[in-house]
Amino acid sequence: MVRQRVLCRALSPDAWKLIMGIRCFWCEETDRVQRYLRRYHADCSAPWRWLNGMVEFDQAVRPPRTYYHDATDRPHDLVPRDDPRWPRQCDCGRVFQGLDSWQVFTERIYRRADTGAELVLRPAPEGAMWDAWWSPDCYKGADGRSLMVMCPGGHEWMIDSKASNCTMKDDWTHRCWVRHGEPPNITVDKNGITCAAGAGSILTANWHGFLRAGELVE
Repeated sequence: MVRQRVLCRALSPDAWKLIMGIRCFWCEETDRVQRYLRRYHADCSAPWRWLNGMVEFDQAVRPPRTYYHDATDRPHDLVPRDDPRWPRQCDCGRVFQGLDSWQVFTERIYRRADTGAELVLRPAPEGAMWDAWWSPDCYKGADGRSLMVMCPGGHEWMIDSKASNCTMKDDWTHRCWVRHGEPPNITVDKNGITCAAGAGSILTANWHGFLRAGELVE
């Protein structure tokens, strides 16, 4: 018992969280978007290069059921180019030049059903779950939803899509991952019309686990 207590104290919060499981939470779409002033260039080498060089600008109201992010390439209609809020340097370190792109970029604001806290999906915390309703019908379950969940390490798992090792790639009547329950209390397994790929787990670049009773478990 003493040895077990010592082990628990030695574990980092992240390691302990992976052992115990990560509780999923539902994200509800609002009618508002976060807008950013964005500049970018084609040779950016930083991660998420297509979303680098952005600063928060303001929030705006948009009608529901528009794509979760959007952009306009006529930002000078909203913010003059000499406005000091425009980013001066890319995340990769390169100082922007006059011919580099100017853009007002928007992301849909979501609300956590459990706490009421608001967030955008791109940097959503692990355990976040939402309906990617903009997905094609073939990537939607029987309830009409296309469920996404943020895994540890920042990987977005589209549960209703096909696995990379699917053994029935031309068949759309089966599900590589079969889900049960109501979000966010979802269990994903192979209990249903499925293929021979895996055992219902998700394997990302830095994490391998299951979704059981609304928890991501190692």
